[in-house]
Amino acid sequence: MKRILITLLLIITATLTACNSQEDTTPADQRRTPVETAQVQQDNFIIDRKIVGRATTDLPTPVLPSTPGELVTLNVAKGDRVEAGETVGVVDPGDQGNQVELQQVAVRQAQSQLENARTQYDQAVEGVKTAEEQVNIARQGINAETEQAMEAARDQLESAQLIAKQSKELAEEGTIPQSMYEEAQARADQAQKQFNQTSDQGGISSTAVAESEAQVEQAEQAVAETESAVEQAELGLEQAQIQLANAQEQRENEAVIAPKSGEVASVEFSEGDNVSNQQPFATIVRLNPMTITASVTDQQLSLFEKGKELEVEVSTLEETVTATIDYVPSVPNDTNLYPVEATVNNDEEAIKPGMMASFLLPETVVEDTLIVPTDAVVQQGTESYVYQLVEDEVERIDIEVVEAQSDRTAIRGDLTSGAEVVTSGQLTLTDGAKVEVMKEDD
Repeated sequence: MKRILITLLLIITATLTACNSQEDTTPADQRRTPVETAQVQQDNFIIDRKIVGRATTDLPTPVLPSTPGELVTLNVAKGDRVEAGETVGVVDPGDQGNQVELQQVAVRQAQSQLENARTQYDQAVEGVKTAEEQVNIARQGINAETEQAMEAARDQLESAQLIAKQSKELAEEGTIPQSMYEEAQARADQAQKQFNQTSDQGGISSTAVAESEAQVEQAEQAVAETESAVEQAELGLEQAQIQLANAQEQRENEAVIAPKSGEVASVEFSEGDNVSNQQPFATIVRLNPMTITASVTDQQLSLFEKGKELEVEVSTLEETVTATIDYVPSVPNDTNLYPVEATVNNDEEAIKPGMMASFLLPETVVEDTLIVPTDAVVQQGTESYVYQLVEDEVERIDIEVVEAQSDRTAIRGDLTSGAEVVTSGQLTLTDGAKVEVMKEDD
């Protein structure tokens, strides 16, 4: 067993010795370093200036029931997504049926008052006609027989008394003012006096003409007053009908509808609670579109123009989106900065309120310059250079770095647009070294 172990050790030692003794027999001038290259560009060197802002939303929209009552059904919870027009809850209005009945009674009362006012108006118009007829008879000096005069006076008296009686009823109901009844009663008294005079005198005297003319004026005044009463009664009926419609709508409209699409930000009540149409029981926040807000200085304000599109970088999502400037203030806020606002499409709702978002403002730093990938630049002490590919070997080109970013660098040097420079593998190269350009497949 011991001999077998010794033999194995000798074999392993011999093998290692043989491997170490082998040398690379490839000539130095034929060795090639694998590299990657990119072309030199000549263009304006543009960088993105960042102005930091934040994603915000509109003010929360309150969800209000159209009628007070008990919240019998609640279909949403905080954080739920709702669409505009969606039913978020149901409210039982309770005693709204009684309210409808009360308003129906009010409508009937208003209709009755209007009918009475119109009747009073028609009677006042008829009283004017009667008074005018009496004036015409008196002016024409017609000496009618006593019986005819008495009949006319009697008709006038009866008409005035009827008007006075109806005016009294309307005044007691509150349909017309007390003053209208008193005037009607005065006309009735006057008619009674005229009737008595006619009976005594057996005809119409010159005094009767004057009195008839006075009655015409009184009758015309009554027409104006009753016309005003009709207008007031019509207005009262219209108001009663509106209140009835509102009561019916409150009784029938029990569903609580989401006023817009968004996320439920808060729910203040639970099923079984009493809600009112003055205090919202939930709020909705719209997440699409999203607003990007940044406070800028007066020097930066000129970079923003309403309606202009700018790229916005959302750091949390590590992506860039396009935003449209929709508000550029003319006056600063309390911090003496200008709050600029832009709108960004947020269909997927990936952007959340409060996320940091930076406006990217392109700025030309160097005009018409050579641009290479930053990886191509080799820094050695105070020297900067790149390796330019010339057929199958490289040439060191000293350069001056004008402006640098993480991915691109503006330079000056003995290079032309379109030249190939090494971007990977250059740290092991020397001037004149042989290289092999690696393709993507390699």
